[in-house]
Amino acid sequence: MNNQNNSHVEYKNISNKLPVAAIGFVIIIVLGIVFMSEPEKKYVISSEQMLEEALKREDVIRPEKFTDIYYNNDSLFRFVDLRSPYEFSKGHIRGAINIPLNKILLNEYEPFLNQDKKINILYYSDECGACGPWLIFKQLGFKNNRILQGGYDYVKKHIIDQYAPMTGDYRNEKAKYDFAKVISNTAGVSSNTSSKSKSPKKITVKKVKVEEEEGGC
Repeated sequence: MNNQNNSHVEYKNISNKLPVAAIGFVIIIVLGIVFMSEPEKKYVISSEQMLEEALKREDVIRPEKFTDIYYNNDSLFRFVDLRSPYEFSKGHIRGAINIPLNKILLNEYEPFLNQDKKINILYYSDECGACGPWLIFKQLGFKNNRILQGGYDYVKKHIIDQYAPMTGDYRNEKAKYDFAKVISNTAGVSSNTSSKSKSPKKITVKKVKVEEEEGGC
């Protein structure tokens, strides 16, 4: 009997404490919301607008554009390597600055990523690695950020390692046309041996003798 009474008293005490604890928890949540500081960075573009921007693909630097920028040393553009410092030290695009992916929102890097003096070309090992940061910068309203199509691995293999121009202009090292073929087709001159003019063949026409028939009127 005493055990039942004790259990009833304990249950009653717990029941009385539960509402108090719940109220206290709610108060803490409310106070946290009221006094919570606003985030330093806010999105200024809606999801719908962001989708439209992504579908345009106007901020994608294609391989042919990269080639012009890289080999002509276009100072308007700046490469931003989003890989780790270790990967950056193993190899990177000439003149690039390294801002690791996990540090892109630090205040110290905002002057590089949100400015109107240069056009940043973001790149990772592959193209997808730069898409996420580009989306974030775009939604935050950061200006002048582009994505390198294919990423570092692609341009390193197919563009940077494919050319070694001595003049500084990669186009000087690769003929645009097959000139020997063009000359051969248009001038009638072989690229290997010179052709000799040949006199036209004479055609012999045989004369047929016509005999007059005998007799008369």
